Amino acid sequence: MPVANARFREFVTLSEASLALAEAVAEQLCDAIRARGQALIAVPGGSTPRRFLEALALQAVDWRSIIVMPTDERRVRPDDPQSNERMIRTCFSPVGSGTSAYVSLHDEAADPERAATRLSDELARMPPLDVLVSGMGEDGHIASLFPGDANWGMARAETHVVAGYPDGLVPRLSLSPSRLRAARWTALLVAGKAKQDVLKAVLEGTRDLPVALLLDNVSPARIFWARET
Repeated sequence: MPVANARFREFVTLSEASLALAEAVAEQLCDAIRARGQALIAVPGGSTPRRFLEALALQAVDWRSIIVMPTDERRVRPDDPQSNERMIRTCFSPVGSGTSAYVSLHDEAADPERAATRLSDELARMPPLDVLVSGMGEDGHIASLFPGDANWGMARAETHVVAGYPDGLVPRLSLSPSRLRAARWTALLVAGKAKQDVLKAVLEGTRDLPVALLLDNVSPARIFWARET
């Protein structure tokens, strides 16, 4: 297998995978707090991570020492049903209650490129992610880095946020490839047969999909795959 160090854990249900991931993430966050006094975590939006976020909120972590950010965000209002921030605040009580700090990727700049530059400058002053939890689309996209989008293959190392314009969808802001790959610990939460086939192709050598960024890391992503969605 080309990605020899990729960790793959298989579960029957998404609930089982979500709980196992929550326990693993909590351990990493506690280690980071002990080592550095606080921990920075990026989490995905969408429907798949909801149960993970709910399970993570119940773990024994000093949430006052945690800073949370999304892996990506749609260019909508923060209270829009499509907003990842809205989902995270709703499903993850440490952020919803204000116990944990939250770094928003919403920006009032009308131009997505200008917003990306402003947010990139802000994140440049922050340490690397201690924990990154990512989802994956059936097309192999992660965060808002989509196949065929030059941003995910060409972003410079000093770039932390990029703008994305997926076909037929609202524009996005996304953590950049370099920001994602610099995470100290990374996990990929995936559910369903279609996504398993995409992962299999990447593990067997396909490199033209954004998810390959996480599997080619020096410390490759731990994969939590559920057979059922």
